[in-house]
Amino acid sequence: MTSVPKRVALVGYAALDHPIQLAGQFRSHWTTPIRHRGGGPWPRPGGCHFYAGMPIARTGADTALVTWIGDDVPGAQYRGHCTAQGMSDAGMAVIEGGDTPLCFLVYEDDGACACLIDFGLSGREAVTPAQADVLAAADFVCMTVAPPQAAEQALSLTRPDAVIAWVTKNDPASFPPHFRQQLASRARYIFCNARELPWVDEALGGDRGDRIIIQTNGAGEVLVHEQTRTTPIAVSPIDARDTTGAGDTLAGGTLAALIAGETDILRAVEAGVSAAADLLRPRSGL
Repeated sequence: MTSVPKRVALVGYAALDHPIQLAGQFRSHWTTPIRHRGGGPWPRPGGCHFYAGMPIARTGADTALVTWIGDDVPGAQYRGHCTAQGMSDAGMAVIEGGDTPLCFLVYEDDGACACLIDFGLSGREAVTPAQADVLAAADFVCMTVAPPQAAEQALSLTRPDAVIAWVTKNDPASFPPHFRQQLASRARYIFCNARELPWVDEALGGDRGDRIIIQTNGAGEVLVHEQTRTTPIAVSPIDARDTTGAGDTLAGGTLAALIAGETDILRAVEAGVSAAADLLRPRSGL
């Protein structure tokens, strides 16, 4: 297996998340009380690359987020959260006059969730010279959902020998077909859920080669697909309605184990499952 190096860049959308647990259901022209405002800081930092980056940063690896924020108070808050978690802001571009993206996660009593997002920056994201330097220096690059044009440019700036991980999301706007094919052809590790696996196989043209595909299934077991075998990894369900970031944390925990020297992909995925459980456990019973 290819060893995972120590300089890591993670590409993705920044967002400040506002998780809200309702005491009932949302109804138009009706007031529904809020039972709980998430767990931990509120608003809390979000974005797929942020969740994936936290376990990696804890290994001591040089972990940089390649992302875009506005020159506003939420942007400063987001930067502060990231650096507090040990992630470098060297790849964080600040867009003058831009609004940092905000996401509102509204959970109803029956478990249904509405996600309302303000992307804020109005398509002004582009790779800056500082971000290009971070990408060129990275031995390992994790691509998550991001502004598509900037993400495609970011991928083109990675070194040919860089190890690429792709954390997928069923978002055709962020991952148009040609970009999916580029990512699939470069990625050594691909993380997806059951609905996204056909999407990945389509991008690969049906030929997975020696790629390792880690497939999540909600609260069910994780499947590790390697060439001629598929191995299930057990998951202990946690009663948490707010599961935002669990799959991304699983990806980050898996990659963190590899960075720390784990050579067995199954043990690495078990570490990823444990990292996701650690994220969700404080949210249980809310």
